[in-house]
Amino acid sequence: SGAAVLAFGIAAPMPAIADDVSDFYKRKRITMYVGYSPGGGYDRYSRTLARHMGRNIPGKPRIIVKNRPGAGSMILTNEVYSSLPQDGTVIANVGRGMPTEPLFGNKEAQFDGRKFTWLGSMNNEVSVCAVWHTVPVNFWNDLKTRGAIMGGTGAGSDTDTFPLVLNNIFGTKMKLVTGYPGGNDINFAMERGELEGRCAWSWSSVVSTRAKWLKDEKIKILLQMSTSKHPDLPDVPFVMDFATNKKDEQVLKLIYARQLWGRPYMIGPGVPKERAKALQDAFVATMKDSRFLKDAKRQKLELAWVDGPTVQKAIEELYDFPKDVIEAAAKAQTDRSNIEISKAVIPIETKTGKITELKSGGRRVTWEGDGAKGKLRVSGSRTALMVGGKKAKRKELKVGMNCTFTYQGSSAKKIECQ
Repeated sequence: SGAAVLAFGIAAPMPAIADDVSDFYKRKRITMYVGYSPGGGYDRYSRTLARHMGRNIPGKPRIIVKNRPGAGSMILTNEVYSSLPQDGTVIANVGRGMPTEPLFGNKEAQFDGRKFTWLGSMNNEVSVCAVWHTVPVNFWNDLKTRGAIMGGTGAGSDTDTFPLVLNNIFGTKMKLVTGYPGGNDINFAMERGELEGRCAWSWSSVVSTRAKWLKDEKIKILLQMSTSKHPDLPDVPFVMDFATNKKDEQVLKLIYARQLWGRPYMIGPGVPKERAKALQDAFVATMKDSRFLKDAKRQKLELAWVDGPTVQKAIEELYDFPKDVIEAAAKAQTDRSNIEISKAVIPIETKTGKITELKSGGRRVTWEGDGAKGKLRVSGSRTALMVGGKKAKRKELKVGMNCTFTYQGSSAKKIECQ
């Protein structure tokens, strides 16, 4: 019949398209960029995804992960939009606030959030405000009276935006120290006493990277922020409950809508449609992949995944909000008259200790000594390595070696081992 001929005519090219995608990726390597420093939630989720997603892409390309921190992932987002390859060999994991930064008038955002192809997110997210256990702040209302010094990664990131929003809408008295490369660096600063807390910390990151802090009551959770509460936190105050009028409620919904795509993955606007679709499909297939699920469970990574088209539609809908609500939300996120902001000074430190663990061929070093311990990212080009007085490569590092570690935040500057 005519319908059958038509159906055949539509279906016939599909294998050719699939073969084209497979042929392309057989000869390529995909780079997955993370807009934050190593060791935090974004980094851990991305490295887990990268280990498994390649199996579900036609042609089974290898995926490598590179950290590209800067300005709360704004630098990476701009690069994906305009300067990085638009052929499907670049995937980026950026801050969940990035898609709406142009909507809210951030002039540093040189992109349109609707024009990326969004692959999805491994979790919709609830963020929390937390302080170190020694800080004399115990309840949500204490942030309105005493306040707290919070850490941030850069304008447009949740760590910088949410303290602004809470100060502007609810009159909290938080201060912000910004410019940390990533959440892990903020955590180290809290532990050292340089910061009192952070107010945009993904609950999934708290559970997966700082479970011991929870168990040992090293942190106090003061507030949860999203458009719905987290089942783990039934007794923690919920930001939406504090809206006193319809306008504030709409503004909060617009601001916290980003929590739907907890840690979003996207590709550039110029990627050919058939490759973009293949990557979206591969993301969903990976979320159902038994090996991936086992890996995520082992690491206690919370999964509540959202597919790419759902993220895409949600972002487009935000751009259609009433103009007065968008303007009010933009003001709440950008008005700095109600907050004291300073720039983070990240010290370069030197400690002597022993290597206790190595991962990824020496790219990750865990050490302990001098009454301290830590985890460092070791760069092949930016970290000076010496073993036995001679220049060395990462593969020459061994567990048990006594070394002197020079580092800034979570990045190793120099490692000298005997």
